[in-house]
Amino acid sequence: MSKPYKVRWDQKGSTPGNARRELPRLVAGYFTRVRELLSEDPPPAGLHAIRLETKKVRYTLELFRDCYGPGLEKRLAVLRRLQQLLGDVNDSASTEQLVEASMRDSPMRARIARFLEQRAGATASEFRKEWAAFDAPGQELWWTRYLARNAR
Repeated sequence: MSKPYKVRWDQKGSTPGNARRELPRLVAGYFTRVRELLSEDPPPAGLHAIRLETKKVRYTLELFRDCYGPGLEKRLAVLRRLQQLLGDVNDSASTEQLVEASMRDSPMRARIARFLEQRAGATASEFRKEWAAFDAPGQELWWTRYLARNAR
């Protein structure tokens, strides 16, 4: 799998200049890593790595709000939606593990675990649909061109 892109800040350069140079590479790396992770067809609990990648990219981009206009907010909203879905998947998968461990003697354990497993699966499917739109042809270019050209 590809390594996460590390932003290399030029101390002598301007903030918009650094943003134009570094952020497109950061986002391109994000697209590549998520595609690689999804190509392995992970179960819902396995989507956690994508959640972490999404958080890193979103939070980094949020640091540069002042350099970009409303176009960045539009893009951040999409990342927030992906992150929310991934968080919901993670919550269901984590809760399922807690139920399995803490309710061993309960007759409700299997029923609750099954519900959580189905919920995680349905939300993971919803994430995959959202990702398909996010990663549709031309979307990566839409992101990287914007970040390369619009920092001010």
